[in-house]
Amino acid sequence: MNPQTAVIIPVYNSVRALELVLTGYSRQSARDFEVFIADDGSGPEVRTFVDAFAPHAPFPIEYTSQRDEGFRRAKILNQAVRESPARYLIFADADCIPHRYFVEAHVAGSGSRVVLCGRRVHLSKRISDCLTPQDVLAGKLERVTPAKVLDVLFSRGGHWDEGFVLRNRTLHRWVNRKKVTLLGSNFSLERSLLEEINGFNEDFVGYGGEDTEIECRLRRAGARFCWVRHRAIQYHLHHPARSSSQANLAVLERTLASQEPVCANGLRKNL
Repeated sequence: MNPQTAVIIPVYNSVRALELVLTGYSRQSARDFEVFIADDGSGPEVRTFVDAFAPHAPFPIEYTSQRDEGFRRAKILNQAVRESPARYLIFADADCIPHRYFVEAHVAGSGSRVVLCGRRVHLSKRISDCLTPQDVLAGKLERVTPAKVLDVLFSRGGHWDEGFVLRNRTLHRWVNRKKVTLLGSNFSLERSLLEEINGFNEDFVGYGGEDTEIECRLRRAGARFCWVRHRAIQYHLHHPARSSSQANLAVLERTLASQEPVCANGLRKNL
């Protein structure tokens, strides 16, 4: 029987990070979900690792890939959405380790025409480099440790406040008073809503602008945005900063200037 929820994870080459991330999904409180690896042109080592990890995972793992033609995140995400039968889709990243209650929080908060948006803790380079799968399995990221305290004191990493779980509804609403915004590594929605706007815009080539663009189109489609911060928590592994593509900024400007929620170059190629 196919799970009703899919966690879709785009990946490019980093097997070590992917192992830490998949280990995080191995200890989820929720069980009825699949992980769909969307490989944006990695070398053969990623497929080799996924094939070795999958038989021992407590959830189904599916895999799809495309040729390496540069950063084509939107294209491989659409491909994964087409191939997954799941009705509810959670989008994460291959460098974001989930908290134990990550999937449960997204599923529990889901609703008709609702987009759930979360954030992430930014791990320092020191913690990222030392982290092991055994640390993840033991829930080390979710506990107060000397390394975390030092990171806070010396301003390493960042957004440690995003790691606090807030279960009280009143407190959660009060803390999350600001406008909800979409982060591509931590959001979820119904498949039908994503299909309505024709998925991710494949005119985006390279990094930058995709999150703002799809948020804009979802809002025009009448979606309701809700925070799942402090419930669906992620820990982002350190890596060098990326630069936004100038071509992507032009694509974003076209969307902002339009009134259409549906992109032409998306899930369905011939609109």
